[in-house]
Amino acid sequence: MIKNTLKIFVLLIGIASPSWGLTLADLRVQVRDLAIDNGTRLRYSTTTVDTYLNEAQRIVILDAKPIIKAGTFELVAGTTYYSLPSNFLQMRRLSLRYLDIEEITQEALDNKVGLQWQTSGGLPTNYYIAFASRTKVGFYPFPDTTSSTGTVRYEYYAQSTDLSATTDEPFGGDAELDPYHYILAYYAAYRLTALDGRVDLAVFYRTEFAEGLERMKREALARPSYRPSAMPINRTNRVGP
Repeated sequence: MIKNTLKIFVLLIGIASPSWGLTLADLRVQVRDLAIDNGTRLRYSTTTVDTYLNEAQRIVILDAKPIIKAGTFELVAGTTYYSLPSNFLQMRRLSLRYLDIEEITQEALDNKVGLQWQTSGGLPTNYYIAFASRTKVGFYPFPDTTSSTGTVRYEYYAQSTDLSATTDEPFGGDAELDPYHYILAYYAAYRLTALDGRVDLAVFYRTEFAEGLERMKREALARPSYRPSAMPINRTNRVGP
């Protein structure tokens, strides 16, 4: 028991906030070490370990929303709805002709304008997500002529594909999110130790995961690891001497 406790303590020091990216293979090793399932006879299959790691990644993405992507499309006269990327999670910002337009719900339009809002054409002043599918964005008023069209630019919170290949990295391989990979191992280890009935250890790992998630929510979008060059890209454009 003392030997296992010491081993876990040493491991915790080693995995806390690594600055490099961890692959699925790396995370599997960490999870088995934390759960003390790394002998010649394994209690849990690789599929089980991967299931909990991917479950952790989905929880983190839904809660912290650390992945931001961007896209554009052209409005077409007479068309209300436009498809969103397959990894779309939630809209962050949308603009038309370089001017931000506000989101509104279909229910709010029902109350504000009445059901006839769906037949109103003109230059869009609001957008809404069609919650029946959550895969399309609509506009009010809808662009009815070429004079009410233009380029839509948008940013959105994105989902990440599940980890499957041994070389896959969490969160789509975004290097700025490397310091948070370790929390996925804590979650998977929490689930495995809970299955084993090691309640105290499961609670400890669950707490480590929760604290790591809170840290990620505070820091991820603030980009603490982002360090742009201090040197001007074009020195001839400098103002002053």
